[in-house]
Amino acid sequence: MLLALSIVERLPERRRLQTTLLVPGHMGALVSLLSDLPQIEFARTDADERNRTVHDVRSRGFHTMYLLPFSFSSAWFAMKTGVPVRRGLSLEMRRFLLNEPLPGKLRDKSSHITLEYAKILDTPYSPPDEWIGKKVKPDHSHAGSIVFCPGAIYGPAKKWRHFPNLALLKERDKIVILGKPEDRESAMEIVRIAPGRVTDLTGNTSLTEAASIMAGARAVVSNDSGLMHLAAFIGTPVIGLFGSTSPIWTRPLGKKSIAMNFPEPCAPCFDHKCRYEHYRCLENITPNIVAEAIDKLCVSN
Repeated sequence: MLLALSIVERLPERRRLQTTLLVPGHMGALVSLLSDLPQIEFARTDADERNRTVHDVRSRGFHTMYLLPFSFSSAWFAMKTGVPVRRGLSLEMRRFLLNEPLPGKLRDKSSHITLEYAKILDTPYSPPDEWIGKKVKPDHSHAGSIVFCPGAIYGPAKKWRHFPNLALLKERDKIVILGKPEDRESAMEIVRIAPGRVTDLTGNTSLTEAASIMAGARAVVSNDSGLMHLAAFIGTPVIGLFGSTSPIWTRPLGKKSIAMNFPEPCAPCFDHKCRYEHYRCLENITPNIVAEAIDKLCVSN
């Protein structure tokens, strides 16, 4: 969503004035923080909610719907709204639901995904390193800390396990840990190894609160995740750790970001678990390499 929003935010002003975002309800507050564009809540937990969303879109009299997701359900939803022009990738057997279908081959993982979004939105492309960041009011209670985001719901192939050792190496820094409640076990390992310097906020912040904390941080170190992209979107120096996924396709935005991975013949495989059980794409990213990268990134910024 954040990578897509970075392209929408750079639409020509005339088009921005005519644009409304269709946003999942749990993302609404975050999007309001990051964009002044109007929103419609995309509610769909049951038939009544789906029908209300369809009616809401239909009542606005839109001319075009740009479908950035490539799922069949998103195209089916667009067709039900009656919006005259429906533009998106012709994947997932949904070509018959689109009247501006784009070739499925535009989903090209050898290029950054924002290029795909720019083509769907029919707008000039701005590469990810040209993103200058969307300023957010910082939370000064954790100003100057390094934020760790050790979670990876995707699976162990995206979960770097050396955050505790990195905390030891950054012995002069205070550390804040962000994530979901299920990341608490990982957080506690970091707390145990660096007592007195670590604040564990896993499961205790909203997305908007997380954005404010990261806005005041020296740097963020994160697995390839939504929090990584949020840090980059708001312009905080960030190191993104990539295992089975591709930094070419989904590297974080901006010149203040570093995407780290260790090339392996089997990577990127996009698997949730390593089929060979060695996880070398992650294991060969050492804490020392990350610590040095933090120092260089903070000095350069």
